[in-house]
Order: sequence, then C-alpha cells, then structure tokens
Amino acid sequence: MNKKPKLPIEMLIENLKEYKDAVIVLGPDLLGETKIFEIDKESKEVYNRKNMIKEPNKFWNYYINNIMKPMVVSNKITQALNELLKLDIHSHIIDTNYVKTVTNSDTRPDIVSPNGKNNRIECVKCHKIYEADSMIRELGTADKTVKCTCGGNLKPTVLYYEEKYSTPVYNAVKNAVFEEENGKPKLKTHALIFIGVDFTDTLVSELIDSYDALKDHNHFTVVITDKKNRDDLIYYNPEFGAYDDLDQALTRLTELIKK
Repeated sequence: MNKKPKLPIEMLIENLKEYKDAVIVLGPDLLGETKIFEIDKESKEVYNRKNMIKEPNKFWNYYINNIMKPMVVSNKITQALNELLKLDIHSHIIDTNYVKTVTNSDTRPDIVSPNGKNNRIECVKCHKIYEADSMIRELGTADKTVKCTCGGNLKPTVLYYEEKYSTPVYNAVKNAVFEEENGKPKLKTHALIFIGVDFTDTLVSELIDSYDALKDHNHFTVVITDKKNRDDLIYYNPEFGAYDDLDQALTRLTELIKK
C-alpha cells in the first residue's frame, strides 16, 4: 500500500470551513466505559421477531431490562463531540451506536441511526415512531402483540442479531455520502470523518472503501481513533488521522476550526 504524503492540517480545516458538508460517522469507542448490552448470539434466543409475536411479555421485559438501559451516554468524549457538532461543519451524522451519543439526536434532521435507538419503537406498517420510555407499563405487561394506532405491529428500532438494514435506512446512509450523476456515482461530501468506529462493521468498512475509490485531491478521509486501534490508520491510510484520547483529539480539532 502506497503511503500518502502527510498533508498540513490547515488543508483539512479550510476544507471543512469552505464546504460545511462533512459526513461524520460515530462508533462504539465514543461510549467509553459505558456498559452496553450486546446484540449477539446469546440475545438472539429471546430478542427476535418470533418472540415479539408469540411471547410478547417475555420479549418486551427483556427489551426493557437489557436494551433500554442506559438511555443516554454522557462522558467527556461525547461532550467533546457535541462541541464539535455545534460548529455546523457537517451535513450528516451517521451514528452506529444504539444509545444516544449526540445531543437531541432523536429530533435532529441531520442524523441517521442505522442500528436504531434503544428508546425508540417503530410501527412496521406506517413507520410512526414511539418513545419507549413513555410506554414501559404497556410494554412490560403486554400479553399480545403491541399495536400502533394504525393497527400495525410495533417493534424496536434496535436491530435483532444479524437483522439486515431496511431499505430506507440503507438508502439514508448511502444518500448522505453518494449521489448519481449521469448514471455514475459521485461524492456529496468533501470530508468523511470516522470517530471511534469499528471497522469490522460491514457498513462502516464499505463506506470508507467506496469513498476512497471515488475521491480526488479535494476530498479527505479522516480517522480519529484511540491508542488501541491505531492499526486502522495503517491499514486505511487516511489523509488525516489521530490515535489519541478521543476527547483530546476532538477538542483539538474543534479549537482549530474556531480559529
């Protein structure tokens, strides 16, 4: 793999200020020491569509006691992230975490949450969104499928183990970064910024590979990772990268943009 020449950070700052169309991809390292329930093979036995329909009481109590907690992640890393987001240098945020990592993330028009959020429930028919914390009593005592006002079934937005992304969600991620021009893919963002992501996540790895294949000298890939994951910088070789305490790296970037 050819080593890219080291570029001055001023080039990135100028890019971010001029275009204000960065797409920021957030990952699990932002959560720090927060204990997050794993959606894995063990959870599959209870947290699945079949149980939601056939054993709703068991399913929803499992959801309440495991997946809904914690409701909000707030630590020095997420605080530093939200300071960066206040600068409005981005067009979209792709948050791969199912807990809330961005201030008021449930109401922001600029955020896409491909893995869902643990405080949101959706109707499979009309796609109306319900706040799970306002329905705890109804969910916890459910003896039959929980229904929307339209008659459709309600389900968590947090994906089941190995559940595929819905077409609208997948398109929302793709459309944040790419568009078509004369039948050919084209980039909509001049900077793709990965913060604390897990590059073994198929969606994340596809984003960086596809972006790198299309970008030119005026488009930058940025990877901000912690000291444990510096191998990602070697493998993906972004134009700009930092392996550091995430809060410090984010604070430095924020201060440079403010100048």
